Amino acid sequence: MRQDLRQRLAIVVCGMLVLYGGSLLAQEGEQGTLVIQALGEAGKRSDAKVYVYAANTQTPIATTTVGTPVALPPGVYRLELDVVGGKIVRENTLVKAGRTSTVMVNEVAGLQVNVLDRKGQDLGLGVEIYDSVSGEKLGDFLSGDLILVYPGVVDVKVATPPQGQWWRKVELQSGGRAELSLRERVKGELRVLPLLNGRDASAVTQVIIYEAGTQKEVSRSEPSPEHRFALDAGEYDVFVANPTGKGKPFVLERAEVKGEETVEKTIPLDEGQRALPSPTQAL
Repeated sequence: MRQDLRQRLAIVVCGMLVLYGGSLLAQEGEQGTLVIQALGEAGKRSDAKVYVYAANTQTPIATTTVGTPVALPPGVYRLELDVVGGKIVRENTLVKAGRTSTVMVNEVAGLQVNVLDRKGQDLGLGVEIYDSVSGEKLGDFLSGDLILVYPGVVDVKVATPPQGQWWRKVELQSGGRAELSLRERVKGELRVLPLLNGRDASAVTQVIIYEAGTQKEVSRSEPSPEHRFALDAGEYDVFVANPTGKGKPFVLERAEVKGEETVEKTIPLDEGQRALPSPTQAL
């Protein structure tokens, strides 16, 4: 008697498990998939959040990111895409069982700021973004990241010591992407060696460095045991003033600073003498 009862209970339980398991499989099969796209493949690199709301609710039932599919029961949903400077809302988004619903968002812009070291690696510095009209801070992020921004005109600041680097009035257009880059400056050294009668005349000469082809002064050195200048890589005009009354009263020559090495520029001040090519060497 007891054995018959146990067998009957076992059959009932097994039947319930089969029915319940089948119900679960049916529910899983009834789900659909939702994916939000913005800026094509580039948009997938952003971490902008997408909040999914059921109809007439204020609490999201799911959270995802651009380009990442999310499984949902069939129904109608409201979507909110969080971007810097605003939100993009999509009402009445339909999800069907066994189907993928794709929502295209075009009214956003992309912004990426790169701050690179000498090897071309991003430094991951703090970046701040402001509304160009009101001056209101809209958000912040790290260099190297792509963010989604509400279209408009913005000011962008990178927290580089000692005072920061600004880009003013950067225009961000719907569906477009702006990329700003800042590379760490490579400094080299220029040593200017004035020669008078074959001897070092640094102690009696003044040297002024100008941007090549301009009158914009970059640096100067008064009479001293030697003339050394820390300069960004590039070309410069070197002006040497000779007040001794012997040889040329002044000489203007072109010099190029390459990389982090020291360049020596020899400038003869004797009449009839010309400057020699500048060797690059570590001094």
